[in-house]
Amino acid sequence: MKFFSVLFIILAAVTLCARNSDPLPRVEGPLLMTVWGNSPEIDTVKYFCDSLFIPPDFDANVTVEEAMKGNGYALGSVSRNGDVFGFHTRGAPYRTLVVLSGSAIYGSREDIDRIEELAIYFKDRDEKVIIIDIDTEGTRNEQTKEEFARRLIPLADILILAESPIENYASALEKNSLFVMELRMITFLLGVFETYFAGGRCCD
Repeated sequence: MKFFSVLFIILAAVTLCARNSDPLPRVEGPLLMTVWGNSPEIDTVKYFCDSLFIPPDFDANVTVEEAMKGNGYALGSVSRNGDVFGFHTRGAPYRTLVVLSGSAIYGSREDIDRIEELAIYFKDRDEKVIIIDIDTEGTRNEQTKEEFARRLIPLADILILAESPIENYASALEKNSLFVMELRMITFLLGVFETYFAGGRCCD
């Protein structure tokens, strides 16, 4: 399994395109992960996290009030065996917000408010906000996706496009400076996660 992990990292290093020359900064935990819109690749990302030493609290509908409870709040901090990952103290403040962005669906426009409030909460505490776009099938509502980009890109530190088009972010990116990484295949996220999000694979 380690061979394939190394292969993914090599392939990712060759094929990803970053819009600035600096390396992606290492992502610090505790990490809170949430979802905007919908994508069939949400489970793929969760699988990647579960296969590495990445213990994110995952809640598709988390609010600021819930985020304030800190590490261990959401079920994503529990492994398959029911053991809580012990890398961070339970209740410790989150250091990174990761938003998995998919296709806009019914209710997505209203849900921008929730994501924006979360991002503002993290930025007010000088923590990182990362958007990982996994809209591999293409957005169903371009105007809603563009509104998401317009409101969230100014609050984001990193945008990772995993097999997703950049068109819906182009206008917002013209006015804001942040780290942008484009991956040709969503599987390259595994290498990115292992290199920048994690300490190593859990089952080597």
